[in-house]
Amino acid sequence: MDKLVARYKVLNGDSYEIGKNEGEAMSKFPKGLNAFTNGAKLFSKAEKKDMTNLFQTYCPGLNEEIEGFADAVKIDKFNILYYALTYLKPACSQFALLPEMTSDGHILVARSYEFSHETEEMLLLKTKVSNKYAHLGTGILQFGRTEGINEHGLAVSQTSAGFPVGNFGQMRKPAITGLQFWAVIRALLENCKSVNEALDYVKDMPIAYNINLLLADKAGNAALFETLDGRKSFKFIDANTERKYIYSTNHIHIDELSCIEPMAMHNSVHRYKSIEKFITNKKLNRVQIQEFLGKKYPEGLCCYYYDEFFGTIKSIVIDVTLGELDICWSGNTSKGWKTFKVSEDHSDMEWQVDLISETAPENFFKMIKQ
Repeated sequence: MDKLVARYKVLNGDSYEIGKNEGEAMSKFPKGLNAFTNGAKLFSKAEKKDMTNLFQTYCPGLNEEIEGFADAVKIDKFNILYYALTYLKPACSQFALLPEMTSDGHILVARSYEFSHETEEMLLLKTKVSNKYAHLGTGILQFGRTEGINEHGLAVSQTSAGFPVGNFGQMRKPAITGLQFWAVIRALLENCKSVNEALDYVKDMPIAYNINLLLADKAGNAALFETLDGRKSFKFIDANTERKYIYSTNHIHIDELSCIEPMAMHNSVHRYKSIEKFITNKKLNRVQIQEFLGKKYPEGLCCYYYDEFFGTIKSIVIDVTLGELDICWSGNTSKGWKTFKVSEDHSDMEWQVDLISETAPENFFKMIKQ
């Protein structure tokens, strides 16, 4: 059994101030600092200019935050790993339920995130950048976000659409020059108030990662936005659509794109069917959803295959109506769920997380037709 530490932290100030404060804090932990500042990639002058312009256009404030961090730790900002991994990993499940599908009439978003615990920061952040929308969400590579909800009630989550895209190792190579999902999600949380604004924001955004982006807002709108090698498509639901729920696992789901890439991992297809079975013809509440997220695969969504990069890092339920985020780290429900409000600055905290690793069942990663 591994013992990990999860944290909650509030970030407040303008972009440069937040980055500088985070850099000063990170300087006290040389091992962690090295992990963030070993860029492992040399950029040409043209690439640096293009990257800076790309971030400035679609992720305003990010360049300044990274610059503040770099100034604090006294390195060139392009040596920060975030640039190498974002300028262009994980498996997940997610779904959104409109009021007609919940017992209290609230809009709920659920999300399970699987990868390796050795690469995770296990950090929940309340971020309030000057002149941007405050948001609550988990961090990745210090500057990115993997999901969250902002002060106006826009919730954003994601799953990888097929084999992960990236610049390293055996990852699928990017088909276009563009952004990783963690940059996209933070940009939406900080700059959009509704699903419609978010869909408009990503319409022309260059996204290199193949992503299933789940969006929901407190007005009762939700959408699944998918990208595949630069192609884009989306499904939208609201009070006027027949379907009142939307969900995804780790393959392409929209017909317009799935016909191009019809293959999926066996576990992704199984999780997709499990979600469908769980949410169909029911009115669900947060506790029932938490129990489903914490139930072990194949009955539920929780996986313990950390050595195979498929262990549950976090399970999350977002009550969009109330602006609350429930989180359980490592699928260990015995430690309980913790609730945070986007409208409140909770005190900085950390807590121990126990993690048990198992071996994935046979055929778990086998590729099959959807």
